[in-house]
Amino acid sequence: MLGAQRWTQACILSLAIMLLPQRSAADFVRLEALVEAPAARLAGKLQHAKTVVAVRNGMQVMEPWDIPDAVAVELVAALRRRGVDAILAASDVRFEKLESADQAFTVNQAEALELLDRDALVGIELLTGSKPRLRLTAYASQARKPLATEIIDVPPDALLQDNNIPPANREIVEFARKSLDTKVREGDCTQFAEDSLKAAGKTKRGIYRWGRELEPREPWLPGDILQMERLTVKAPGFFRDLGHHTAIVEEAHRDRVVVLHQNAFPKGQVVQRETWPIKAIRGSLVAYRPWDWPKHNPFPPASPLRKNSPLSSRSPLSKELDLLKIVDPRLDRVQGIWFFEHGGLRSPVEFEARLQIPVAPPPSYRLSMTVERLQGEEMLGLGVMVGGHQTLLAIACFKSTTVGIHNLDGKPANENESTQIGSFLPLYNQVLLECRVRPDSLALDLDGESVIDWRGDPSRLTVSPDWPVPNDRWLFLGAFASEFDIQSFTLEPLE
Repeated sequence: MLGAQRWTQACILSLAIMLLPQRSAADFVRLEALVEAPAARLAGKLQHAKTVVAVRNGMQVMEPWDIPDAVAVELVAALRRRGVDAILAASDVRFEKLESADQAFTVNQAEALELLDRDALVGIELLTGSKPRLRLTAYASQARKPLATEIIDVPPDALLQDNNIPPANREIVEFARKSLDTKVREGDCTQFAEDSLKAAGKTKRGIYRWGRELEPREPWLPGDILQMERLTVKAPGFFRDLGHHTAIVEEAHRDRVVVLHQNAFPKGQVVQRETWPIKAIRGSLVAYRPWDWPKHNPFPPASPLRKNSPLSSRSPLSKELDLLKIVDPRLDRVQGIWFFEHGGLRSPVEFEARLQIPVAPPPSYRLSMTVERLQGEEMLGLGVMVGGHQTLLAIACFKSTTVGIHNLDGKPANENESTQIGSFLPLYNQVLLECRVRPDSLALDLDGESVIDWRGDPSRLTVSPDWPVPNDRWLFLGAFASEFDIQSFTLEPLE
């Protein structure tokens, strides 16, 4: 089912709590305490500035684990608790250059922030000598000198990874280690992760959301849970092919990760331990940290790394555009692991899976898609712009029986004037989908047969609270508990 009513209250509550200046369970226990006082002083300087927190290794130090990145995570959380709109540079590809050099930050790095919709930069550097120190420097985008500079003495034990592991992560690792060489329930990889979470008093959301989704550069910790699609690990004398798999981190190092998992080669349906070199991992992988839902989350929701369209905004779209060549699942996914295989785009089997298409369509356009359902019996979603209003076209939801606009007049796809009942998108059948949009109309054909032909005031169209996407001008795709293979997807402007 769409889940419109099920998740709405949780989403609204989560957002409200996220904006409150409250304490949270630390990701890195000792480092959280270390940055609390500096964060309070920085917040007084930054006030309402939209801030990006970036990391550099100014002294070219080879720390034992990703300490500066861990400090950045806790600093962002501490600033957000104090009302500062802070994000990690690692969460947005526009800020890659801020962290690409092994040299100290300077005021020059802040000069371009305004073009990137940020007002201030906080740089973090780990310094070593007779004793370890952290240097935090805040810059305003138009200032000629730093807003604030602070050097913090760091107790050596605060830098130990083992002293920064949250209690829930420790309990997960303890359960996982005790399960080594045994079969957990029926031996499925997800059952091992589910029982490990349960042992720590935590729960998941959806099918494979094991906690708070970590940004790509956030350091892993023992007890984190890895979800992967089409993953391979290839090293001398070692090869693993893990098409769809879940594993638990036992040890996290700069160059390797030790995992505990079951239902995998060579031991099959018993828990085993393996060491994977980081450089040998290929494919799609997302890490999750056990978390309480929906409370205690100071971080903004995980969002696509790409904030700008790869298309030029200066010239209008004049010809057919192949959207599969535009989208990059690594940069554009909102929820769930989307990936390409055999030339087609695959959706994840997850609740409210979403992928932004980084294109703002013209006022009148046609979307054409060739799609096949590979598993599940729920929705394919097509996020469209109609008369300047974004909405979701829900196709084959409610056990493949319903097509409709979700939301129309605030009503879900099965309860409004656009609702159509039938049998849609059967398993293993390739279907040609065509959607035609004009400023006051939305039409949908499946295999040449008209299914929806709606006309009306576009202000009646919205995106429901359970299907949000960060950019409200772009197209997007959705899927619910079903896997779809999209072999073609094009956008054509209409006169």
